[in-house]
Amino acid sequence: MTPEDLALRRDYAADLARQGAALAARLRAQGGGVARMKGTQDFVTEADGQTEAELRARIMKRFPGEPILGEEMGGAPDATGWLWILDPIDGTANYARGGDRWCCSVGLAHAGRAVGGAIARNAPSELFMAAEGMGASMNGRPLHAAPTTDPTRAILELGWSARVPLARFQAMVAAAQAEGAALRLGGSGALGLVEAAAGRLDAYLEAHINSWDACAAIVIAREAGCWTTPFDSGAWLTEGNPIGVGAPGLGDVLARLLG
Repeated sequence: MTPEDLALRRDYAADLARQGAALAARLRAQGGGVARMKGTQDFVTEADGQTEAELRARIMKRFPGEPILGEEMGGAPDATGWLWILDPIDGTANYARGGDRWCCSVGLAHAGRAVGGAIARNAPSELFMAAEGMGASMNGRPLHAAPTTDPTRAILELGWSARVPLARFQAMVAAAQAEGAALRLGGSGALGLVEAAAGRLDAYLEAHINSWDACAAIVIAREAGCWTTPFDSGAWLTEGNPIGVGAPGLGDVLARLLG
């Protein structure tokens, strides 16, 4: 992997994420936002599949032969070379109900490690992007983690996942409240992660998240100087992992909360 190869793919990921978010918005306006359930609080719409199919087609045309892993269409993860990781609509429950807290995420892994990607919102129009060693930005402006060191001044977003016991989430909530932190729950893990990278939140924690939700976001957070957990380790591509990103001055507290 050369810096030039990585920068080329990061820039293409940014274009794809922006195009994907715009396409999803158009499809919702045309009636493609009606949701059905894949599982407990796990929504999917017609637009999810159509958006992922379009992103896949564009990648296959621009980078033929490079493998793709997507939330809706799956794929065989490649842990040796390049791998594109897609979440066409993260925050589908919000999307299906006409809300704006959703995004399109295009992540890049190389040799089994997250190395870049982009996340685009449609409204407001925001594009977060990063590549390993090249910094992170939002709409072209550099991103930096919050300077917060006092948990009683912190705003944390805690992601809930049906894939772990409810008691674990409840324990994390109780522990965060005991630290004096204010809590949020926004329904999009990818946006929670990059908003922590942007310093809008002091941290995002979740006991389990999938690779397509977090591949791009973990690189954005690292490049913004966040404290981060080693999300892209073990079987993260196929099984996901716990994740935490946030203000570096809160790292010890956040590690305890995530457990």
